[in-house]
Amino acid sequence: MSYISRLISFVGIDENQAELNRERFNEHAKQIPLMCAMLIINLVCMVYPHWQQAPALVIIVLPAILIALVSFRSYRIYRDLSRNISDAEVIKALRGTRYMFSMLGIIVILLSYALLYYAKPDMQIQVVYFLYMTLIGCIFFSMYILQSAVLITFIIMVPSFIFLVFLEDTIFSALAINGLLVSIVIISLVFTQYKRFKGLVKQKAVLLRQGERLRQLNDENKHLANIDTLTSLPNRRRFFTQLDELILRAEQHKNNKIIVGLIDLDGFKRVNDIFGHPTGDDLLIRTSQRLQDILGPGISLSRLGGDEFGLVMTQQDDINNVLEIGEKICDAMRTPFHLRDGTVQIAATVGFVEYPTMADNSKLLFERADYALCYSKQNSKGEPVLFSIEHEQIIREIARIEQQLNEADLDQELSIMFQPVVDIYEQRTSGFEALARWNNSVLGQVRPDIFIRSAEQMGTIGKLTTILLKKALDAASEWPEGLYMSFNLSTYDLASSQTILNIINIIEKSDFPSRNIVFEVTETAVMDDFEKANEALNLLKLQGAKIALDDFGTGYSSLSYVQRLPLEGLKIDRSFINEIANDENTKKIVQTIVTLCKNLHLRCVVEGVETKAQLVALEKVGCRHIQGFYFSKPLTPSKALEYLAQEITIPPEAMHAGWKN
Repeated sequence: MSYISRLISFVGIDENQAELNRERFNEHAKQIPLMCAMLIINLVCMVYPHWQQAPALVIIVLPAILIALVSFRSYRIYRDLSRNISDAEVIKALRGTRYMFSMLGIIVILLSYALLYYAKPDMQIQVVYFLYMTLIGCIFFSMYILQSAVLITFIIMVPSFIFLVFLEDTIFSALAINGLLVSIVIISLVFTQYKRFKGLVKQKAVLLRQGERLRQLNDENKHLANIDTLTSLPNRRRFFTQLDELILRAEQHKNNKIIVGLIDLDGFKRVNDIFGHPTGDDLLIRTSQRLQDILGPGISLSRLGGDEFGLVMTQQDDINNVLEIGEKICDAMRTPFHLRDGTVQIAATVGFVEYPTMADNSKLLFERADYALCYSKQNSKGEPVLFSIEHEQIIREIARIEQQLNEADLDQELSIMFQPVVDIYEQRTSGFEALARWNNSVLGQVRPDIFIRSAEQMGTIGKLTTILLKKALDAASEWPEGLYMSFNLSTYDLASSQTILNIINIIEKSDFPSRNIVFEVTETAVMDDFEKANEALNLLKLQGAKIALDDFGTGYSSLSYVQRLPLEGLKIDRSFINEIANDENTKKIVQTIVTLCKNLHLRCVVEGVETKAQLVALEKVGCRHIQGFYFSKPLTPSKALEYLAQEITIPPEAMHAGWKN
């Protein structure tokens, strides 16, 4: 590149350095007021001593033009500093400043020549002094616009140097040389400072870009922290944050109501077990899409984890029709899903709670919506449930039960009842099922399903199981040989290694033969963690105990569990027995289960038999082992012994036959 091209390139303003140009403009604009003050003072000091010698053009007009030029341009720049001007406007302002300093240099040098012409010889040094002071000041004030500093130095220094040298006066020649050297040194310093300034601007730009990137990453992290990555719905964290915000807003407006709902998918685990987790993920995505289509934009939907979804309603129309919306959800979830690995059908359970009538904070709202959901699962067969005062009363009662479970002497208050299982072929009792009872000093007689469920939720069911099993085995050890005793285990028993070890220890210390102990488990008990439950059941089987599947036919994957568990018996749920005397389809179902048991060499026990008609119907389809009120209600241990005493003595050949098919 030629020197001329390089000079033109240097004097020009590079439009591609937007960040540098803006910083140059900002720094220069900040110094504008001080620069104006310096120029005005220097001009006054320069021309005032020559008031009598120089004409008005030199004393007044040229300084006035210069001051007007600088003031107007400085005002424009300082005004732009307070505005967020564009990059193009910054370039325009820098170019204008460059022109201003060029004009400033020309006017100052012309004014100086004029004053030197009219000034007395002893006052000419004063003109040169203020000329150089003005130049030095302008250089420093234009240091961030380097082109302006170089231009004004060239415009003032070169002509003045030539002029002063040609005066052939030693003093002025010395001043010229000194001024030139000082200008060169100052310009060198300005170049060095400008280079550092560019480096700082570049570093600042890098830091700003890094900061912006960090802000973007932070925003992305916040977004990801509040979004479920699988369904793209708000996640559990966002659900509670939004709920807290809505509650705060509702408290301010006083009259606002909010509905919080929880949705749980029934049968989702079965899909995961059969088709695998990728298909389960696909089902969750399709479920979220279907729910969004049903609910619309006015209802906030979140995925809380697993197969649980949460929703929040704030619009009055939705609040007034909350149960209808719940029914729409349940109906929509029953519609089959056509997935890549096949068609699956699930269901949904929905629980709702209203703010502020039933709960006044997010934690309590969630807990009560969850209670409504659980209540629906247990009592309403999948219908939506809105938490009510009755539910609150139940919760209070459960809290009292939980308190007594913690405080009561359970060894003294827990007891066992036995209900006989009758072999109708041999017309004798083949065994008993052990049933838990709790007679509390404060609550009185508490229903087994209630206190057992409370103990499960509290995590103390293992304690109850060991107490009840020991009492049951102690009582059973007084029975005649050949009778078996069945005992129910819960999900939490199977999941607790310590509870299983305690059970094994009790079996080993008991006088009742382990071969006549039957542990009954439900499908629900093994569904949560099948591998752990199966391991626990195999440990019990190694002790000689038998395993039976309770409530058979009411779960989702009965045949799968029959195949995979170490079973030796099935128990047909009482729900099949209620209509068996009159319903041919029920008879066929029971007949199928009985045939299945015979083919797999499993004992089949029927529970819940209460009438002669039911017994006759069961006998016709081949049922042999019957349990129910028709034969006997649950008996205390002493009454069970009396019940056995009334039977004919068991023949020797029937000994140890309590668990034969």
